[in-house]
Amino acid sequence: MCLFSHVAAGALAGALSPNPYWAPFFGLGSHVLLDILPHYDFERMLNEFIFTICAVAVLAIGGVLHTAVVLGIVFGTLPDLENLLWRMGKIKNDQKIFPGHERILPHGRTAGITNLYLQIVASAAVLILLIRGYV
Repeated sequence: MCLFSHVAAGALAGALSPNPYWAPFFGLGSHVLLDILPHYDFERMLNEFIFTICAVAVLAIGGVLHTAVVLGIVFGTLPDLENLLWRMGKIKNDQKIFPGHERILPHGRTAGITNLYLQIVASAAVLILLIRGYV
């Protein structure tokens, strides 16, 4: 799943957590749930970073980056640090430790580019719901 989708899901998970102490667990859970779904990932990391920075900026401008949301985002995206290191050639595939990345949990099959548009729409909807205070 694209990193910006993990940002949106992590923010939502943090917002839905009963308190900030639970937000990291909710964020990690959101990562697992999204990675199980079939999905499309950007080929170029630059696109990934641009969309991710935009998602965080929208949340910041919207004034919803309180502690639980930030923790949800951090822990919702943290597992993909190993994917970044793997893509950069710093670690091998068998050195990944996150369950969904090392195939302990099923990882979603690769979907077509249409999935990217679905991720953009779903992530934008989540950001809007958070900013509007519906969550």
